Amino acid sequence: MTPEKVVRNQKMALAGLLGLALGYGIAVRYLPGGYDAWTFYLRAPFPGTTAPGWVYLFTYPLAQLGWPLGWQGLVFLSVLAAGGAAWRLGNRYWWGVLVSAPFFWDVWLGQIELLPIVGMWLTAEICLGRLSPAWLGLSWLALLAKPQVGLGALVVQALCWFQGHRPGWPSLGRAALLFSGGVGLSLVLWPWWPPQWLATLRTFQATWWNAALWPWGALLWLPSLYLAWRADLKRRLRLLLSASLLGSPYFALYHATTLLTVVEDWPTVLFSWLIIPLGMGLPGPWMRWGWLLPLWVWLGNAAASLRSRPSSPVSSHN
Repeated sequence: MTPEKVVRNQKMALAGLLGLALGYGIAVRYLPGGYDAWTFYLRAPFPGTTAPGWVYLFTYPLAQLGWPLGWQGLVFLSVLAAGGAAWRLGNRYWWGVLVSAPFFWDVWLGQIELLPIVGMWLTAEICLGRLSPAWLGLSWLALLAKPQVGLGALVVQALCWFQGHRPGWPSLGRAALLFSGGVGLSLVLWPWWPPQWLATLRTFQATWWNAALWPWGALLWLPSLYLAWRADLKRRLRLLLSASLLGSPYFALYHATTLLTVVEDWPTVLFSWLIIPLGMGLPGPWMRWGWLLPLWVWLGNAAASLRSRPSSPVSSHN
């Protein structure tokens, strides 16, 4: 492919992504959704929130747009984050995540899965050497907004470190300053959020929407670490993001949005929708069967990893 054609394809992809972001942002204005955005995020931290205070450094400014513009802005940015991260990481089906069931549920609720998506993307860019390790600080803020999702990417960071991609102490110091600066600013603005947040976490109980396999799903962590050690970056992300969801005491199907940004096959996108009618025909609420999606991804990538030879951990292929 000639350089001119590459540039033309990139411009077309960017135009398509912007068009999709605008389309989603306009469409949700006419939908009866946005419950989580309205109730939890487009406001200041409050008693009952399950999100740490630094999340509101991002969502509170959107709240100043009013309703429903704040929700529309959140959806617009979510499309850019999911599609942009997938495209930047070389996912040839970068738009697949944007038509998946988890992403539709995410934008309809007004959830904040774009934060772990950004954290995962920063992780990949740093491991590939395309971004300064100082950006680790921002990735920690983004990933810890949703630890049931972000833990997998944090483990990827650790594996990159152990395999020789060490950021160096000056860069780690800058990353720590960025992270502590975000936490510190949230404490200055809303000093009451830590005790309120911790009190909520002590009493929080997910019910009919919880798809966790806890504690049995945690058994996949050891084989995931073994397989990820010898895998390229994208397969490593798929294995560990899947293990993070399956090994968590709590996750809902929309939390799989970050995982789907690095999934490159149509059957998985279709399967994300098939879970709904399949779950409706099984005992209990269909949402509790959401664990089938990360397990599907994990099994496919575990089998592919066992068949393949060890790859460079910083390769962006496969």
